[in-house]
Amino acid sequence: MKEVEGRLFIENIPVIDLVKEYGSPLFAYSSQEIKDNFQKYKREIRNDDLICYAVKANSNLHILRLLSELGSGFDVVSGNELRRCLLAGADKNKIVFSGVAKSSEELKYAIESDILSINIESLGEFKRILEISKQLNKTVNCALRINPDITIGSHKYIETGSKTSKFGLDDESVTKISEQAKGNELVNITTVACHIGSQISDEDLILKSLDCINEIADKLLDDDHKIEFLDIGGGLGIQYKDEDKGDPKLLLEKVKDRLKGKNFKIILEPGRSIIGTAGILVTKVEYIKKAGDKKFAIIDAGMNDLIRPSLYQAWHRVKEVEQREIEVEVYDLAGPVCETGDILAKERELKILADDYVAIMDVGAYGSVMTSNYNSRLRPIELLVTGDKTQVIRKRESFEDLISLET
Repeated sequence: MKEVEGRLFIENIPVIDLVKEYGSPLFAYSSQEIKDNFQKYKREIRNDDLICYAVKANSNLHILRLLSELGSGFDVVSGNELRRCLLAGADKNKIVFSGVAKSSEELKYAIESDILSINIESLGEFKRILEISKQLNKTVNCALRINPDITIGSHKYIETGSKTSKFGLDDESVTKISEQAKGNELVNITTVACHIGSQISDEDLILKSLDCINEIADKLLDDDHKIEFLDIGGGLGIQYKDEDKGDPKLLLEKVKDRLKGKNFKIILEPGRSIIGTAGILVTKVEYIKKAGDKKFAIIDAGMNDLIRPSLYQAWHRVKEVEQREIEVEVYDLAGPVCETGDILAKERELKILADDYVAIMDVGAYGSVMTSNYNSRLRPIELLVTGDKTQVIRKRESFEDLISLET
């Protein structure tokens, strides 16, 4: 995103032109920003290493297709995310299936699809995989997802590697699964995996988890398991405000140094750091409202469109779509949803009037993918911008769409 002569642009298109043609609110993504962010990883990996984009960050088919064309693999957490990836043309040999609650139907579909690996998150899941692979008489490659008991200091809802987290296996479970899988002709343990959370700015925390899974992988090799991959997860953060952001180059330099003399291939699962900075949410200022000493900009996008500020107390930059030569004022951006918590930004200095437009920045990850129909509100249109071209990649919902499953 750039500002030229008082107007906000996404690639070569003024954002105000998108609003005039497609209405508000809208999500827009820069394809060049996605490509540039992906290349930050691709430049640093070795030939046999894999980048498996975390689909949960943004699962739009067109974005998955773009990443697949760039050579990305995918990390999925549901059967339908897997279906999305295959529909988008993903290489099945570059797909890993994470998540703690995979149903029998999802596991069956994944095994039949011959994907790269399925994460084992519990003894119960391991037993279910054994049963299904036996029923299908198909071999399946699996990863042991380890819980390393590492906290990262971000929001508690996105901490996934602590001892009390629902994710991953403890030492006792790893030992039991290793013993039961040894010599089994249908279930192969080929990967040791770990994902400690999201919005990580300190690469050394990921290295700490790498040390943990590296040690476990060596033990599994000693037990005759053919470990091929170490999956270090994702989680590198972006800069929403003034916090430090993760550095893919620095991380991968340290990873490669750590693994000198080892034959393990690396899997990474970046999501936010690829798509986060590529997206904006454009919204109209419906009214300016004063309440005591506070001023509200009442906007047409709400917490149903962007849940992060309400759910995680997340901070997003806000920019005027067109600059005005007026006095700056301090506003809270309040949405239309009937909840006191429907505030998308607090205490922002802006030069705006009613009927102006603002862009909420860095919403490419965990933005549109977490939208809802709360208050019977319709999900926004989504656009992919490439140079001076715009593609509608998700239509704006209609009332007929909203009630289609109820009639």
